[in-house]
Amino acid sequence: METHTPSLETLLAAAEPLIKLAIEEDIGPGDATSLSTLPPDVELAGRIVAKEPGVIAGLPVAEAVFCHVDPDITFTPHVEDGQEVVSGELIAEVVGPGRSLLAAERTVLNFLQRMSGIATQTRTMVDAVATTDARILDTRKTIPGYRVLDKYAVRMGGGTNHRMSLNDMLLVKDNHIDGAGGIAQAVRGARERYPDLPIEVEVRNLRELRQALDLTPPLDRILLDNMSLDQMKEAVVETGGRVPLEASGNVTPDRVAEIAATGVAYISAGSLTHSVTALDLSMKIGPRQAGRTGPPTPEELAADIRAVKQRLGDRLVILGHHYQRDEIIELADYRGDSLQLARQASQTDAETIVFCGVHFMAEVAAILAQPGQHVLIPDLTAGCYLADTASPKGVHAAWDALDAALGNADEQVTPITYVNSSAALKAFCGRHGGIVCTSSNAERVVRWALSQRPRVFFFPDQHLGRNTALSLGIPASDMMVWNRFTPTAPEVIQSQRVILWPGACMVHQRFRPEHVETVRQRNPAMRVIVHPECKAEVVALADESGSTSTIIHTIESAEPGSQWAVGTESRLVYRLQQEHPEQKIIPLADVPPFCNTMGQITLQNLAEVIAALDRGELMNEVTVDAENSHWARVALNRMLELP
Repeated sequence: METHTPSLETLLAAAEPLIKLAIEEDIGPGDATSLSTLPPDVELAGRIVAKEPGVIAGLPVAEAVFCHVDPDITFTPHVEDGQEVVSGELIAEVVGPGRSLLAAERTVLNFLQRMSGIATQTRTMVDAVATTDARILDTRKTIPGYRVLDKYAVRMGGGTNHRMSLNDMLLVKDNHIDGAGGIAQAVRGARERYPDLPIEVEVRNLRELRQALDLTPPLDRILLDNMSLDQMKEAVVETGGRVPLEASGNVTPDRVAEIAATGVAYISAGSLTHSVTALDLSMKIGPRQAGRTGPPTPEELAADIRAVKQRLGDRLVILGHHYQRDEIIELADYRGDSLQLARQASQTDAETIVFCGVHFMAEVAAILAQPGQHVLIPDLTAGCYLADTASPKGVHAAWDALDAALGNADEQVTPITYVNSSAALKAFCGRHGGIVCTSSNAERVVRWALSQRPRVFFFPDQHLGRNTALSLGIPASDMMVWNRFTPTAPEVIQSQRVILWPGACMVHQRFRPEHVETVRQRNPAMRVIVHPECKAEVVALADESGSTSTIIHTIESAEPGSQWAVGTESRLVYRLQQEHPEQKIIPLADVPPFCNTMGQITLQNLAEVIAALDRGELMNEVTVDAENSHWARVALNRMLELP
């Protein structure tokens, strides 16, 4: 039912009359100030910069505005639509006639700020439900005339478009039901008049839900309107998966996770578009050939970092994860996935390791570091959504429940933590005879764990755990997802071999079966390769799956002319495109997902850490307390010592 996804061509066609209206409204017969203060032949350069973190949407519209004002303006984006940016990040550069740049400035920002605000608000809700199967939908509560732009921005935020207008699906709401004399009468009339349109019915209570469920043929979807959380839970149980359920009414970022936890398949939120807060962006314009008067350029920052690296020599090593920005990867001494970088961290003799990744990776380096070594990270707040889905308190509570159900968890269950977890959880595994795994070695680790004890407790990524177990021939019936809120009966626990924590990666969670199906419909020759953090149904449809390093190796060794749709973090996919022009490589999803926390590492904060190191200062050092460090090292070494 979610097929109304505006293409780029549709977006620009819808934007054209709005752009013309905005230019006429703002510029009229001319920009009086610029016309009277600037010479007609002066060339200026502008930089659009983010003043706060957010998701960018509307770059094609911004470029179209500049082109309408003056075709001689050159627009160069530095990020992609759908990409999360940090405060101070350069979004785009423009060069052209000064009068034209200044005349277009406000109109450009008006479009870009609103669309980016919608995308940012949407991403907040999408991330809030990433560990569930719920999808975030928009509504028709858009600014008149801006619907295509608003809904495009929702998609850039990772949301899904509901109906575009009143004529592309049937949504029978309370007014229709009351006017027709009941649900059955309203649905019958709708189906007779428009038999080919999908149909959804709004219900206000469980009595109406039962009426809607009794209809034959079944409805395409049922909308639960303004129900309480308890009513939604009861509706999900009563429906039993027969018809997908959508929740609406009072959907806010604070409540959306609770709504998703009820088990509904869709959550629609008018607030995505009707009351959005614009993302704060600015455009600074100055002489085109002026000397440096503002912040250092990326080239200057990179040169400063290289100079310090040369001075420090072997005393410094920079590690870069594959999901980092290209400009960071270019400065890394080693790049790799989690396993490769963990091994490198344990083997280097450098006095200082600067880890360009997220916090848990730097923790691993600190745990494995030799005495006297220091581990720094450019941004201490660069965390990991997946790692944060499992807390020590929650895992300890689950372990206690397993212990009670099985008699002695330390004899019955081997705990496995994915490397995307805190040092405290790695230490938990060390204390309880457990182990760490990465996506590269998960099969070897799970096989080892099951050779030690009859069951495994895998956290925090349920999808990697499930896909790994399935690959080892363990049926889905022998696995359960731990419910953090509802006690599980001891006999259920006793019947399972694999207990999965309900965590997920907000990047890989966004790949869906229809992405694979769409790629195959468009190009049957395209092969699909995905990361095992994707859902099992996506992995099952793909031609191949594997860790980040496996994806890279597979494409590197493929024949020229091979075609790949890749389901993993977008920076890596775009880098593979650049490095392998002999192959056709595309992102699997129509809106490629970026890891926002990986994006927190920038040239600016890397340069600051390196400059401080050059002065003899340890900035943003990552340390782990001795107790957790010892036991986490035990679990990590068990992994590193596996053949």
